Amino acid sequence: MTLIFWLQFVAVCIAGAMSPGPSLALIIRNSTKYNRLGGIMSAIGHGLGMGIYAIFAVTGLIIILTTNIYIFKSIQIAGIIFLFIFGILFIIQKNEELNIENNQNKLNSFFQGFSISILNPKILIWFSAVFSQFVRSDSTFLTNSILVITASAIDCIWYVVVALIVTSYGLKDFFQKRINAIQKISGTVLVLISILLIINFF
Repeated sequence: MTLIFWLQFVAVCIAGAMSPGPSLALIIRNSTKYNRLGGIMSAIGHGLGMGIYAIFAVTGLIIILTTNIYIFKSIQIAGIIFLFIFGILFIIQKNEELNIENNQNKLNSFFQGFSISILNPKILIWFSAVFSQFVRSDSTFLTNSILVITASAIDCIWYVVVALIVTSYGLKDFFQKRINAIQKISGTVLVLISILLIINFF
């Protein structure tokens, strides 16, 4: 695995992690309504859930790659299109105010973070699109493990940073007002990466 290869993967994972949604809403709410530890534990749980999805995605793609290269190539093309469309939607859509159902108060913070990621099948689709661009037939177990750990760690670190910012500086409102800007930046990164991937593909 080259450094450029890994940095491309990192860029896609960061863009995906930064995209606003129910996960971000949960981290902000737990950080402000409970405490910093609640937000951090939610972030760790969310990262673990993402890691499990990453393992499933990589394992499934390796099986497809070794059994039918044409299906794998089709998944790669579909994945690039998915990333491009996702990026465009991030850029043109306005994000609604973040909110989370209060009935999740009954769960502990770690399990809330874990459940909101593991119970979202869209994450598996996302990882399938992303990993299909980076899994190779000659990839070693170490390389694939680095990809899984990287994706999980970036997700966890991003939400820990969010929890720290919100609780340390009282920037909840400041952060929420700039959700649309964050979303547009994430979308731009995804579009650029998808263009580079399609160029490399052909």
